[in-house]
Amino acid sequence: MKKVFKITLCMMLAFVMSASPVFAASSAYTTTSDSGHSLKYVTIDMNDKNIEPVMMTAGSDLNSAESVASMAQRYKAFAAINGTYFSAYDGNPVSWGTIIKDGKILHISNGGAVAGITKDGKLIIDRLSFDFYGYINGVHRSIPWRINHPSPEADAITIFTEEYGIPVKMQAGAMAPIVDASGEVVEIATSDFTVPKGGFAIVYNPSVAHLAEERFDIGDDVYYEVKIKTTYTNPSDWEDVVQGVGAGPSLIINGMVTANGEEEGFFEDKINKNAAGRSFIGATADGKILIGNIGAATLTDAAAICQNLGLVNAMCLDGGGSIALYYNGAKTSGRNVNNALGFVDTSQATGIGRMQKIQVDGVSKDLYAYNINGNNYFKLRDIAAILDGTDAQFEVGYDNATKAVSMNVGRPYTEVGGEMASAPNETLTVKKTPSKIYVNGRLLDATVYNIHGNNYFMLREIGKAIDFGITWDNSTKMIGIDSDASYKE
Repeated sequence: MKKVFKITLCMMLAFVMSASPVFAASSAYTTTSDSGHSLKYVTIDMNDKNIEPVMMTAGSDLNSAESVASMAQRYKAFAAINGTYFSAYDGNPVSWGTIIKDGKILHISNGGAVAGITKDGKLIIDRLSFDFYGYINGVHRSIPWRINHPSPEADAITIFTEEYGIPVKMQAGAMAPIVDASGEVVEIATSDFTVPKGGFAIVYNPSVAHLAEERFDIGDDVYYEVKIKTTYTNPSDWEDVVQGVGAGPSLIINGMVTANGEEEGFFEDKINKNAAGRSFIGATADGKILIGNIGAATLTDAAAICQNLGLVNAMCLDGGGSIALYYNGAKTSGRNVNNALGFVDTSQATGIGRMQKIQVDGVSKDLYAYNINGNNYFKLRDIAAILDGTDAQFEVGYDNATKAVSMNVGRPYTEVGGEMASAPNETLTVKKTPSKIYVNGRLLDATVYNIHGNNYFMLREIGKAIDFGITWDNSTKMIGIDSDASYKE
């Protein structure tokens, strides 16, 4: 028997804001005008924690071009806008702006401005610069210039990561220490190569290749750091940024109009002075993010329009022929671009339903389950039925007055009929549903999907709350439950 019963209350509460299967009710599309300028924008309420940003790259690498609509559909985003400036005319559509994806800096620009979205959904904007530091066996020995951008200069030093996505082309006489996922140098390349999964490489162009030869050896431990220099924000603010896109010029930072292209390294009249189509991103003080397109506006006009929208932070994205805006299948289409910023409603997912083998204390059972985002979800009463008589048994109840499910741990389960029923395989779109669950009288925040009128619960969340062991055997595709063991992540 277990010595202690524990309840862990650390799971995310899923708030379902809309019955729509396609987009969150906490978003809206608006078409209007401001001082004669056409204006289309999407408002996204980031206070809805089911909404997450995603930095989307064309072709899933950093060297391709794709329409914003295509990227949005591929990433399952309900809203999206074009991102950084990029090389649009030479057949090699590489980015010219900063890209931060899932907290990892994939590309930089030391000009313009960067919009970053933190893990709690806050948008921050600043004029940033980046410094790279490479370490060999713990000692600072390398100063890379760039990341994931081919560098023609003979003395350039450039980092390439697996996200680059295509073979790295080497100049004659260049050298590149290649580092694997463990952080160890496995090769010193002198010709074209592909970055290993989880690893990176530092390319030393011909006039500095001797530094690679002198400093790196097979087996060395190598890593790099990126330090961010800010103008209006604190560097620590950027530690929580999970997705970021760099373009510019900025329009408003922390409530102050900053629309000055020359201060950010822009010197073309089409950006700084002329009326032109512009894409923008911004945020209100109450946590809403706006993405949109403005027709034929000067930089000053764009800043004023963003002020009129109530934005306290705002900046331009790539404009002109790149302008695009996607919302729920409707789109303003520009040319194919290198990257885009999207927003995903995580309350929706694909559920794959099938019979799942489970071994409970060594006894094999079959339960119908839905695999959703890599986790198995079961009817709560099915879980209770297979655990009845074990150290992890629990009774299930329902209070009509409070619309709450109760789990009384340690009590035998009473069947109501229909437990452990089989069903045909299927794949369908599923949506989170709010559900109150009490475990021995204490509220448990759980991820729940209502499918065909039944609530399905993540097995690992139930195991964590009741405290029983769960294993997975990939060779047999078998879930194991040990009712006397403690839960482990």
